[in-house]
Amino acid sequence: MRTYAVRKKLRTPVQCQFCYFNAGTLVNGIVWDLSDTGWRATGQSSVAVGTETTVYITLQNGNQSYNVLIDAAIVRWTNGREAGWEIVRIDQANRARLTDFVEHFKLPDLTATATDRTHW
Repeated sequence: MRTYAVRKKLRTPVQCQFCYFNAGTLVNGIVWDLSDTGWRATGQSSVAVGTETTVYITLQNGNQSYNVLIDAAIVRWTNGREAGWEIVRIDQANRARLTDFVEHFKLPDLTATATDRTHW
């Protein structure tokens, strides 16, 4: 039976490229869900739970792209080539860039909108 941890923050649906080194090999992949504390991604190959490495994520916003360097991220779960990653260490400038990107693409809170309505 699998055990699951409660995620610290909701993730935002995105589609970004990322890469990391695993056993001396550069591995590329796609980030599908992103928050300022972690992400879900599919890589070219599977990665083991507990793997900790430096990660580069390319954030695409229109015609502009931003590279974010994550000094250390750890794999918390895997399912084949899919994995959940948690950010362990990131500098302040890259954290701000990542947080701004995630905030820009957050889905609106529909429950707040619905409760503010006085009529249909």
